Amino acid sequence: MAAALLAYDARITTNRRDSLTIGELLGDGSNGAADHALLPGEIITKIALPALPSGERAAYKRATSRTYAEWPLVEVCARVAIADGIFQLVRLAAGGVAPVPLRLTACERMLQGKLANAEAVAEAAKQAASGASPLPMTGYKLDLLKGLVCDIIGRLAV
Repeated sequence: MAAALLAYDARITTNRRDSLTIGELLGDGSNGAADHALLPGEIITKIALPALPSGERAAYKRATSRTYAEWPLVEVCARVAIADGIFQLVRLAAGGVAPVPLRLTACERMLQGKLANAEAVAEAAKQAASGASPLPMTGYKLDLLKGLVCDIIGRLAV
């Protein structure tokens, strides 16, 4: 659910803090001790999503190692709004490739304002793993991520 909340720019209210972004709540995962930035005894009390743009399409896709796997190897949540064949809004978030879900901002920037066609989607998918530094045993996830991004955005663009 965290990847979807990230793609939807969710705002979080807790019993101690108001209007945190989902990114602030998740942190960057760098401390390795926690997958969130909640304080001891802090509880999420509200999750708010902004109004959706007209004509938005959204999809979720995951790659698993078996049919009914509980945890995906990689997951992508995508939102797009297209008008006159041009990407007006692009939001992408991925899970399973870092300690916390990530926004794929390089892909978003590459597609924003571009023609919604296969060429633009394929080029943006190459950027899905920009800045990634996987562990040697998880490097294969970068190819999965690029494939999922290409597939999910390609399906939303038609």
